[in-house]
Amino acid sequence: MDRAIDYVASLTPLGPIGGGAFGEVHRYKCPLHGEVAVKRFFQSNFGSAESWDSACKDALQEARNLKALEHSHVVKIHQVLRTGGGDEFLLVMEYCEGKSLREMTQKDVVSLPEAKRVIRDAAIGLNYIHNSQYLHRDIKPDNILLKGDGLVKVGDFGFVTNELQFGFATPYGTAIYWAPEVLKEHACSGVSDVYSLGVTFINIMSGDHWFFREGKGQVVVMGAEGDPELSSKMLYLPHVPTCWRNVANRLCRPSTLNRCPSLDAAVNSIAKLPAVEPWICNVGEDVISWQLDKGKRRVRVEWQNYLGRLGEKWTAWTEDLSGGSKRKLAASPSGAKWKETYKSLQTFFEDRTP
Repeated sequence: MDRAIDYVASLTPLGPIGGGAFGEVHRYKCPLHGEVAVKRFFQSNFGSAESWDSACKDALQEARNLKALEHSHVVKIHQVLRTGGGDEFLLVMEYCEGKSLREMTQKDVVSLPEAKRVIRDAAIGLNYIHNSQYLHRDIKPDNILLKGDGLVKVGDFGFVTNELQFGFATPYGTAIYWAPEVLKEHACSGVSDVYSLGVTFINIMSGDHWFFREGKGQVVVMGAEGDPELSSKMLYLPHVPTCWRNVANRLCRPSTLNRCPSLDAAVNSIAKLPAVEPWICNVGEDVISWQLDKGKRRVRVEWQNYLGRLGEKWTAWTEDLSGGSKRKLAASPSGAKWKETYKSLQTFFEDRTP
């Protein structure tokens, strides 16, 4: 019997995970590896036999790259199979039941300690990939996965290459996470992955609404060539400390000469970020709120109609854990313009930094 068909027959289906333009992803129970995620690519989804054969050839190379990688922060590839008839290709990998960071950023609930943990561990996994002489080339929240216990895994290596030299790799991925040299020169290198990691870090510290919104201080703008890029005038959420901003900014500086030079250096910079209060920040359309439990009291902050809309103001107060016994802590200056309001809220958080 065809080896791929025989292997699929041994799997117990547990349900679909997702799909894309060229195939599907399903969850299965494997007799050898337990729960696995299986990417199934079908020839019928490709425009021609030539494009299908080329894709399969690339996937086989991908598989050889990936199966060699063994690290706690890298998704493990178990099996790579092509059916005897040649019309289906299977990529069997470790299942990450905690889903992806994209599902985390879509919730628009930001925790800086959690953001640091996730991006540090992703950087460690990516550094291992680089030390193994591979590039990832598609780092973004969608491709950083979580196990059920929260363990971080770098995954979805459709664009891994063993050409760890500037100018040899070709660009793939999602444009806002691409480094400028990838967009302009069609050249990838190790520092291109560093850039993508930095943009991902900013995304995690922002949530999707703040990261993709339009208006004053927006993070993403359209560049002169019509490609999305980080704005030089972007604003972070006010509670992000200056030293954290500086580290993220260095990871994704436009010039490769001024950028953090390697994943090893990136891991060290992220690991050394100072401790912060564990605020839980909820980013809404009209209100951004923060909450921090300290003993028997809760500190709360609300920023209404933020960044220059009519009636903009912020207020900070404490209350008991049931929401009663409120005591005002601080508020935005009366009649302040939006920049002053933003700065005053940033100062409030900075003054509380441990």
